[in-house]
Amino acid sequence: MSRTHITRLHWKLFFPLVGLLWLVIGITIPYFVTHERQRLSYNLGNRLSNVNSTVIDAYVQGADLQKTVDFIKLFTNQTTLDPLRLTVYDSSGKVIADNREPTIVVFDSAGHILPAFAGAWDRRDKAYLHDMTLGGKKFMVSSATSRDGAIHTFAALPYEGEVVEFLSIDSMVWVVVVALGLLAFVLAYFSSRAICRNVYALRDFAEMISSNNLPDDIETWRFSKDELGEVSKRLLLLYREKIRAEHEKILHERQIGINVSHELNTPVAIIKGYLDTILMDKDIPEEQRRLFLTRARDNTDRLAELIDDLNTVMRLQENKTPVSRRAIDFRDLAARVADDVRHNHMAGDMTLDIDIPAGCIVAGNETLLTGALLNLVKNAAMHSHGSRISIRLIGRESGRLIFSFSDDGTGVDDEHIDRLFDLFYRVDGGRARKNGGAGLGLPMVKRIFKALDGDIAAGRAPSGGLELIFSLPEAPRG
Repeated sequence: MSRTHITRLHWKLFFPLVGLLWLVIGITIPYFVTHERQRLSYNLGNRLSNVNSTVIDAYVQGADLQKTVDFIKLFTNQTTLDPLRLTVYDSSGKVIADNREPTIVVFDSAGHILPAFAGAWDRRDKAYLHDMTLGGKKFMVSSATSRDGAIHTFAALPYEGEVVEFLSIDSMVWVVVVALGLLAFVLAYFSSRAICRNVYALRDFAEMISSNNLPDDIETWRFSKDELGEVSKRLLLLYREKIRAEHEKILHERQIGINVSHELNTPVAIIKGYLDTILMDKDIPEEQRRLFLTRARDNTDRLAELIDDLNTVMRLQENKTPVSRRAIDFRDLAARVADDVRHNHMAGDMTLDIDIPAGCIVAGNETLLTGALLNLVKNAAMHSHGSRISIRLIGRESGRLIFSFSDDGTGVDDEHIDRLFDLFYRVDGGRARKNGGAGLGLPMVKRIFKALDGDIAAGRAPSGGLELIFSLPEAPRG
């Protein structure tokens, strides 16, 4: 690319940039001016409405309306409301109070209300504000009627003198417009020139990335000492971080594969527990035997489904694979989990309480939700050092059911709360590595709830233990 081409590029960038900046100025300033005029007009209208409200209040309190009008005139002298016309009529159309300015004539010589005031006469206890022409002059007119309809008050202000000055826009605005225009011109010129000077640097940088021939030491690469140079430097850092992240991703995926196999042991352990009970207890009743075999069969089916669903969850972040969902009675699901936990002693010495009312129907995947709850129970049993686990419904919000899973154990320090759902993160102290946690249980739970359009967050339970608040979409009724 020759210098001539760079010069041409400079002007190709310069003119559109200037045009764009002027377009922004051309849209912003008129909008500001219009908005400011509307604001000033609104404020002035409020002042007129307040005048009428003062008269109505004086009437309600039984005050002399003429003295009230005179006081208002005295109060508004040498203000924006000068010269104010203020006229008060009774219900028959007779003037009962007026200031020294010309009377606001509402009726014609035949005693009929003028069309311009017809809409305002019957608006009881409501302010009415509009512009009209009186005696060849344009006025802002405000009117109000008492609640009983006994008096009608009209306030008018001509668009002249103090009013025009009040509604006018400061001339300094246009000075600012010109200054912004000149600034836009200068900014566009130097910005486009700086961009063109870095065309070569960016091209060379792109070629080195494509050939993967980057310097070992980032400081040996000569970046231009401006914003584009900083951008190029950051691109190089991002490129290297991407390579590093890809390597870490491979290692993480290997570790995830190892830990996923551990997660599969949950339904296997349940199946083994039921079968061991049947084999060891020769005198077990037939009804109990059939129940245990049925539960073992159900967990076998869930094991097969869990393999497919776990693969789906692990792919969610990359290809957004949808998870099958149906209406599930969450109270029944939690009760079945509690039954499995009790029969297989998965919670150790801890008791599991379920406080979920009937009618908690969620849209979810039974296999994934069962695995999520079992993971939470195992996490509490392994790390909490408590005696009780509770699962309860705490509310409904925006089509979602909100549940609480909590224990009364030692809890987690605040510094660890936000990282509990990070892959392979393990808390030192009460929830230590020595307890055998792989750092995958809670991250897996997080992904399951996310896959089901829900969420989960950690906090401190009122009892001092760990509380996990999770939400699930409520299934449509009918």
